[in-house]
Amino acid sequence: MPRYQQQDPAKLDAEQRRIWDACTAGPRGAVPPPVHVWLNSPGLADHAHQLGAHVRFGTPFTPKQTEIAILCTARYWTAQFEWAAHVRLGLLAGLTQEQIDAIAERKTPHFADPDDRLVYEFAHSYYQNHRVSDDVYERVRARWGDKGIVDLAGLIGYYSFVSVTLNVFEVPTPPGAKLLEK
Repeated sequence: MPRYQQQDPAKLDAEQRRIWDACTAGPRGAVPPPVHVWLNSPGLADHAHQLGAHVRFGTPFTPKQTEIAILCTARYWTAQFEWAAHVRLGLLAGLTQEQIDAIAERKTPHFADPDDRLVYEFAHSYYQNHRVSDDVYERVRARWGDKGIVDLAGLIGYYSFVSVTLNVFEVPTPPGAKLLEK
């Protein structure tokens, strides 16, 4: 029996339906796969989808910078569904295929924009060391302030939660998606 089941909106109870409707009315305009899983625990789903909307759409980071952090997270966790979804979104946000391939291959991509490079350094260094150096921390804080450093830590933390959900529940990748090597 598969672990992942898409929710049928017609079979949701009132609390689940409220969360479903909030997701579709929000910036995503849809109910992404992790929320389908989380709806089995409506309290968790309610808070998680709101946090996700904030870290993806309500921070001082550009869509490109957000996708850099998400792709670093998906690579760290080898979260195949997340990777496939965010490769597409990363390209739409302005990442090059070369930059995405470098992240996939665990190589350092070239970023002409120093802010893009700084977001990459933060996410990459955290996943390498489970810490962020004082230098990187202070540069992120100097550039985006205390709110920015909290939002960036929250962004990679939230997408780690998403990655774990996707991996535990074996959410299938779209047909034809290029998979990450372990």
